Formats: sequence, structure tokens, C-alpha cells
Amino acid sequence: MNRRPPETQKDISVPSLLFLLFFVLFGANVPSMGAQHESRAQRVSLDGAVILVDGNESSYVQYGARDLGSYLSEITGKSVAVSSSINAAQKAGVVIAVGQRMARAMGTDLGSASEPGDETCVIRSFEKGGTTSVVVAGPDPHGTNMGIATFMQLIRADGKAAYLNGPINLLSKPSIAVRGIHLNGWPLKYPYAFRSWGEEDWKRFIDIAWAQRVNLFFLWPFVEIMPVPLSAEDEAYLQTVHRVVDYAQNQRGMEVWIMQSANRIGISDCGTRDSRFRTYWVLGECQKDMDPADPTQFSNVLRSFEAFYKIVNNADAFCFIDSDPGGWPHSPLSDQTKIFNAARKLLDRYSTKSQKTKLVDWMWLGWGRVFDPTEKNREENSVAFMADTIRNFKEHLPEPWELIAGSAAFLRSSQEESTLSKTVYLQYGAIEEEPAFPSTNLGLKPVRDVLDVAAEYPKLKGVMGNNELMLLQFPRTYYFFASSWDTKYKGMPEEDVLRELAGQLYPEQMELIAESFLALRDEDPDKIAATLARLDGLLRQGGAVRAGVLGRHLFPDQLAVAKTLRAQLGIRLARQSLLKALRDKPSVRKCESLVQDYFDKLLAWNQETGWDKMLDISIWTAPIYDQDKELTEAMSRLKQVLGDGAPYTSYRQINDFFDHIANTLLNKYGQNSVMIGCVEPFKLAVVQTQ
Repeated sequence: MNRRPPETQKDISVPSLLFLLFFVLFGANVPSMGAQHESRAQRVSLDGAVILVDGNESSYVQYGARDLGSYLSEITGKSVAVSSSINAAQKAGVVIAVGQRMARAMGTDLGSASEPGDETCVIRSFEKGGTTSVVVAGPDPHGTNMGIATFMQLIRADGKAAYLNGPINLLSKPSIAVRGIHLNGWPLKYPYAFRSWGEEDWKRFIDIAWAQRVNLFFLWPFVEIMPVPLSAEDEAYLQTVHRVVDYAQNQRGMEVWIMQSANRIGISDCGTRDSRFRTYWVLGECQKDMDPADPTQFSNVLRSFEAFYKIVNNADAFCFIDSDPGGWPHSPLSDQTKIFNAARKLLDRYSTKSQKTKLVDWMWLGWGRVFDPTEKNREENSVAFMADTIRNFKEHLPEPWELIAGSAAFLRSSQEESTLSKTVYLQYGAIEEEPAFPSTNLGLKPVRDVLDVAAEYPKLKGVMGNNELMLLQFPRTYYFFASSWDTKYKGMPEEDVLRELAGQLYPEQMELIAESFLALRDEDPDKIAATLARLDGLLRQGGAVRAGVLGRHLFPDQLAVAKTLRAQLGIRLARQSLLKALRDKPSVRKCESLVQDYFDKLLAWNQETGWDKMLDISIWTAPIYDQDKELTEAMSRLKQVLGDGAPYTSYRQINDFFDHIANTLLNKYGQNSVMIGCVEPFKLAVVQTQ
């Protein structure tokens, strides 16, 4: 099925030099998006392709060209040659020229382009001398890099035949220059929580981000839980971080920022050698905030920084969040810049980028600010405070430095201080709240609202999204980055977004996967069951399911998203089956079976993801009793069933019903998970309903 590609096709009103590039390469007739779409009745075969990329291209362009070759090989089952020699194209039926140098070597002069670094990319197919040629090039390596990612989204397959809906004649340029991704969250099980990932998992995540045309990777290594001197295990982990940073930069062409707390440090390993599984935040015992005004405490902060920078010395920027974690109540802004300037000196000494390494302030709550629930005009006060913060940086912090606006209000602060061009907007929670129960978020409005706010500040440098559970949040994440690349995409209906996403996960199962996402909020258990049965059939195919440009990088295996959908649909089916039954007059035994099945499915998912362990830190929540009208009415009917139609249902009747369910489930799950997580809140809902 043809889909509208998430690229912005420009007309000839672009700046004159860029127009010259496009004119020389393609001629003056640039079809509109509608004309481009209609012209795709013709297939452009990519079978037997040879990929040409100059050996002097940037490392990430060469890596992208090889990855393109690997993807075509996965589709066709045949090896695809990637060569730096123009001679390799002489007998090829299809030639894909990647980058300016190789395009020119084939006799296509790209001319010069304006605004190098803006990631403009050109993709065009044409026939010449019996050979199908495809050019993928930008005015600089970053443009070519994004061109490869864009081109791979356009590739289709029919059996083992790879092709394009063509001919292709596309000029693409991002609407928003910087498009970043940040991961945060709690210590759930592998592969859900990022803290459990190994090096190869991180690389696959970077591949997934690149395929969505992300160009800024914001990584939090949790150095705050590593006491100094660093243990051998912590040093090894930071060496892994160093290699992950290098991969993102040199294989995927991304800028990498590292997150830190400004003043929280580790004072104990909490009895866990592997920092990926170390407890946090256990303040006073394992971690501690330091007062920068105290010379001894400040020296402890610098010792932690220095140990960190000696190893992770290759990032493009280091970002300090102003609080949470860290911060110091009533500390002056001069203490904040004291920390930044001390970090600056260390980075000038240890960073491979030396004085070019940027410092970034994540404007979150405000350095030294103390929350006052009685404060009046809080938003206006926050805007003024952050404006003061920015002025303090201007006066006391040498360049280069940049900003993250943690709320829309702080964009006003940046605008007042004329620093929007060095500000990235990260509205935390737009894609996923944290901490949040592990479930896939549907509904695109929260993301659309963030992008609408960003559009009000045309000088804004970029936007950033956040994930807690990457494997579960593809719908909003995909929409966020597709719309950041082309803001016209914001108007795409959710069903079409899900269909397009599904095509990039599992192309041959596009309709089923899109329907599975939508079924997560379906109310009809029969429809959910039918979708679930089809999904089970897909999963039985195992490795025979072909993966798309996103699906091929999933971990721990390529069916990871399909598996998470199956588990969540099982929960949804159990819930809706219970509600449907309660619309009639089910027996107590029937109700017991349905409630137990719902609890069982939910508890199994909690155990699978590690969410059951969140009880240990007293923030465990679950959608066991959402306060929606349908479930509230169902609890009322359940109460009537348990009372056998009598005007009064005793607490003993309710308690006996749930005790029997609890005793069965306690054989499989922990006491707290069963009782606190399921039985008690549900029992209370029944008791309190009318």
C-alpha cells in the first residue's frame, strides 16, 4: 500500500544556490506532493543494486551506505555490493550513488548548496543508458546521512524483490533543525528499562533513533550513583558509555549530550557491583547532594566529575539538570555557575573536543528554588527566575553553552534573553510520563500540543522527546519525530500514523499491527479476541516475519513489539470480557473466573516487566481500577451479583469472593503484588460503589 512519505517536498522558491543544486541535478520541474504520489504507479526495481560511496566520505555516511546494503540484502536474500570504485557500476543494472562525491563521479554535478549542515537531502531516480540510477545526496555529510535514512523509509518489498514506488524526485529538508531523544525511568527488567541494556542494545536503540532521523542523543549514564574512586565494574561501564557515544557520533552522525546532576554524587555502591542494577535514590546512604558553598563538599563534586570526564571524554556536551536529582535549597545562582565553570576547566583538560565541548543547563525547577505551594503567580515568577539564570550564564559562563527548556514557560525566558537559537525544548512526559505503568500510549494530542508550542518560537533551536519504556512507546515517538522532520505531518490522522509505523516495523503485517495498536483501547472483547488470535498466528511464524527499517533493529529480537502488543491485548481482553459479562446477570463463579483472569494477566505483565518491584519504592500504580464510568458501573453490578440480588451486600460476601481469588494467585505471584497491586484496590472499589 502506498503511503504519504514524511518528507517535505520543496518547490522552486528555495534560496537561489539551493535551487541551482536542484536545477542542475533534476531540471526545473519539481512535482507537487500530490503529483509525486500519483506517479508512483511505476516501480523502480532495486534488485541487483550496487551502492557507490566515496572512501573519503564521513564515517557515518559510509556506515549508512553499508547499512542500506544490509537492508537490501535482508529483503532480497542476495549480497549487495558497497563499493568506492566507480568501475563497480559498469555492469550493474541498478546503481545507488550515495553522497556528493560519488554523484559527481557519475557525471551529476551537484553544484554548491546554501546552508551546509541543515540536513537538506536530495533523492532522485532516473534511467540512463539502460541502467537505473538513484542519487541520495546532501550538500554536506549530515544531509547525505539523513538522505540515507529517508531513502530507506521509501524502500518496499514484494517477496524477495526490493523496489521504490517511483520515479522518485524528492528534495527533503527538516522543519526543525535539532531533533533529540532522551531516556529516563526506573529500574525495570530487561529489555524494558534502558538501565538494564548492554552495549549492543544501546547501539540498536541508536539505530532505531537514526532511522527516525533523530540527530541528538541525550544520554544519562547515572554517574551520580558511582562513588569515587571508581570500582573496576564502574570503570568498565563508563568505558561502555564511551563506546556508545562514539558509535552514535561516528556511525550515525549524531550529536551526543551527557546528562549529570550538578551536585549529587555516589557515596556507596549500595551493595551492588553492577551499576546498571544499583539502587537509587537512597539519599544519605548511597547518594548525597553536596553544598557547593562548602569547600570540602564542593571538592567531592569535582572528584566525581574528574573521574567521569577522564573516561567519558568524547561527548559533544555535558548537561546539568538544575534539580531532581540534585539542587541545593536557597543556593544562589553564583553557586550554579561555580559548578559550571569548574566543569568547564575539567573538560578543557580531559575532553577530546577540549574547549569546543558545550555545557548545557536543563532548566527544570530552578537552581536553589524551593517549592512553595502558597506561592502566587508561580508561572510568571518561574519565567523571571529562568531569565535571571540565563543572564547569569551570559555574564559568568564562557561559551559554548546551551539550554534545555523543561517547560513551555521557560521558552518565554529564553525569548526574553534572545537565546532561543541555543535552546532545545523538552516537554517531559509528552510521549510518556515517568514513572508510568508499562503500557503503550495512544492518542497523539500531547505530542501535537508540544510541537504547536514549539511552532510559536520560530527561532527555537530544536525539540526533544523522552522515553521511559522505548519498546512500548513507538506510536507517539514515531509521530514526534516524523512531525519534527515535517511539521505538516502533525495533521496526519492517528490511524494513518499507526499504519505507517506498522509498515516500518513489520511491512507484510502492516494492517494487523496497526489494528493491534488500535485494539489496545477497543471496548468489544470479540474484536479484541479476533485481533489477538491473528497476532498469535504472526508470532508463531517466528523468524519468518520480515522486519522493516525499524523492526530490524528491535531487541532482544525483532518480534519484540509484536510480543508486547500480545501481552497488553491479553490484559485488555480480560478486562473487557469482565465488563461485558457484568452487563448481563453472570453467576458468582463466572465473575470469579473473569476477575481472576484479569488479575492473572495483569500480574504476569507486571512480573515480566518488573513493575511489581515498584512496590518497594512506594510508587507502584496500575490501571487496575481506572475511574471511568464503564468500570464504575461494572463494580456496582458485581456487588449486586455477590449479594445475590439482595438490597444489601455484606463486606463478608465481598471479602470471601476476593479471598478465594487471592489464594489462587498467591501460588504464582508475590504477596504485595497480588494484594496491594490487585485485590485490595478492586475490593475497595466494590465496597464503595453504590
